[in-house]
Amino acid sequence: MYLLITYDITDDKKRRKIDKILSSYGVRVNYSVFEVMIRKTQVKTLKEKLFVQMGKSDYVRVYYLNKTAVESAEELNPKRGDPFSMEESYVL
Repeated sequence: MYLLITYDITDDKKRRKIDKILSSYGVRVNYSVFEVMIRKTQVKTLKEKLFVQMGKSDYVRVYYLNKTAVESAEELNPKRGDPFSMEESYVL
């Protein structure tokens, strides 16, 4: 399952914790955006981990991507490559 996760966390300490959680599941593609490839059964656990760290004013949004959406995505910086091709970055 492919996910695109965006966030806006105001507190630096909480943001670092959110970053650490997301980094263990996927690849940062922008300052507050991660691409994640995980099993369907892991989604609940990931969301629970994020929810525990969030404050009232924090914002996390999860987009569920199908294979077609991932395959049709374009990277406009050819030097970076395809984040989903870096298999060692994902928990499978």
